Amino acid sequence: MKKITLLVATFLALVTALHAATGIFGAYLTVDGTKYKSDGSYGGSEATFNGADFGDMTIGSSSLILSQGETLTYADNGHSTFEFALAYRVCLASDPQSTASGDYTFITMGDGVSIGGNDEKAEFTGSTLDFLNGISAPVSNTIYAIDIVHKAGAWEGGSNFERLANVSNTSPGSTDWTATDAFTATFVVVPEPSTYALIAGLFGLSYIAMRRRKA
Repeated sequence: MKKITLLVATFLALVTALHAATGIFGAYLTVDGTKYKSDGSYGGSEATFNGADFGDMTIGSSSLILSQGETLTYADNGHSTFEFALAYRVCLASDPQSTASGDYTFITMGDGVSIGGNDEKAEFTGSTLDFLNGISAPVSNTIYAIDIVHKAGAWEGGSNFERLANVSNTSPGSTDWTATDAFTATFVVVPEPSTYALIAGLFGLSYIAMRRRKA
């Protein structure tokens, strides 16, 4: 019996050692007044940001305002999380998803606050960041992507590193950006109405000129 008990205790200790003592278990964004959970694997009844389609946008008359973001972490066995941030990137949807941190813009969220037990939450509010900033009106419908990564610094096992929210893992253990998939939503930027009219006018003039040549 003592041998069995010792084996069970050893097994449990091994499992505990293999399980990350810190991790991200929730990540949320508020875009244009609607709160989204970053991925469907996180709790809550919110709509899912990852895979969302925000529809058609017209430069100058539309907006996609990021007003709030939050990241929830756990820290067990005396370890800790700190230096939270949200990283975002707006690019053409046809561009490959980047795993280089230098391609993202960071919004810092500080060290986080306790929400009970060993869990912490870091949050920013009141942002007026418009994902459409810097995009010019196109001549034809163009699909863009918003890539989001949630980041927390972690102290575990005597060293510091990054915990990155990954779409395939709600308790991420990766410290390597190249192993992290961003949460991605898309939107379509459409030409301004005057651009449509100009294009239609040019086609019309071309058609008239062609008819005249035939006559």
